[in-house]
Amino acid sequence: MSTRRGWHLKIKGLMVIAATVMAVPCQAQSVIIYPAKGQSQSQQDQDNYACHSWATQQSGYNPSQPPPQASPYGPSPLRGAARGAAIGAVGGAIGGDAGKGAGIGAATGALIGAMRRRDQYAQQQSSNSQQQSLYNRAMATCMQGRGYTVG
Repeated sequence: MSTRRGWHLKIKGLMVIAATVMAVPCQAQSVIIYPAKGQSQSQQDQDNYACHSWATQQSGYNPSQPPPQASPYGPSPLRGAARGAAIGAVGGAIGGDAGKGAGIGAATGALIGAMRRRDQYAQQQSSNSQQQSLYNRAMATCMQGRGYTVG
C-alpha cells in the first residue's frame, strides 16, 4: 500500500509540474490618439474609422473581431495520460508490475501532452500578438498622417 501511495504522490507531482509550465497569455497595447490640430469629435470618429479600415487591410487583423483564443489546456489532458498508461502497462507487465508501469506511463503521457499543448498555445499567442502589433503600427501611421498625435 505504501509503494502504491508513493506512486500516486509522484503522479500528482508531475501533474503540478505540467500545470506550472502552461503559458500565460499577454495582451498587446492599444494605440492612444490625441487630436493635435483641434479636430472635432465627429472628424476624429471619421478618421478613426477610415484608419481602422486601412489598418485592418494592411495587417489582416481586426481588433473588433479578435481571433479565437485556444485553451492552453487543449481538448483533454486525459488523452495523453491514457495513452501513456497503456504503453506503461505493457512495459510494466514485461518488468513484472503492470500497475506501476501504467502509473508512470500515465504521468509521463500527461506531462508530454501538456508540454505540446503549451507550445502550440504559445505559437498561436505569438502570431496573434504580431498581427495586433502590425495593426497598431498601421493605425498609428494613418492617424499621424491625418494630423493626430499618437502614443
